[in-house]
Amino acid sequence: MKYSALKGVHDILPPDIYIWQKAESIAKEIFSAYGFQEIRVPIIESTDIFVRSIGETTDIVEKEMYTFPDRADRSITLRPEGTAPVVRSYIENHLYNLPSPQKFFYSGPMFRYERPQKGRFRQFYQIGVEAFGTAEPKLDAEIVSMLKLFLERLQMKELKFEVNSIGCEKCRPDYKKALLNFFSAKVADLCPDCNRRYINNP
Repeated sequence: MKYSALKGVHDILPPDIYIWQKAESIAKEIFSAYGFQEIRVPIIESTDIFVRSIGETTDIVEKEMYTFPDRADRSITLRPEGTAPVVRSYIENHLYNLPSPQKFFYSGPMFRYERPQKGRFRQFYQIGVEAFGTAEPKLDAEIVSMLKLFLERLQMKELKFEVNSIGCEKCRPDYKKALLNFFSAKVADLCPDCNRRYINNP
């Protein structure tokens, strides 16, 4: 019988391990210098954690999560991203009682049932950071600066950063209303999936 890796996943063989270890080492060095602490969270979580944080009508939740019942009939999901598990850990372990801001970094495998293509796999690896306890925009600037330094240390060339925002609590409702008004006359031209998003998750 011939065995092979499942579609969308691949082995990382010894000749390539050095590259991964180098990237992880650089990330740990830089993130630690900026005051971020490493946190390690489980690969499996309660499905509800991702539904509530990512959104029930998003593509990740509706189409891409690896979700299954365990032997106790609880809905379990292989983590598709790292933010929700870190937030869960922050709350569960009462880390909000520690001096703010609390800054963490993590790395590890994530899982999404996507169409495999070059550079995109169903098991992929992510390095991320999270910060809690302050709304200061200078922390966002610090993270962007830290990311820039990390990518430069990886010797990536011709970097271009584009900063986006979903808006604040005050301006977001007006933006959502304007977006709905703009598309209201174009609903008939949208595909069924976009129509569904227009209604459920504009």
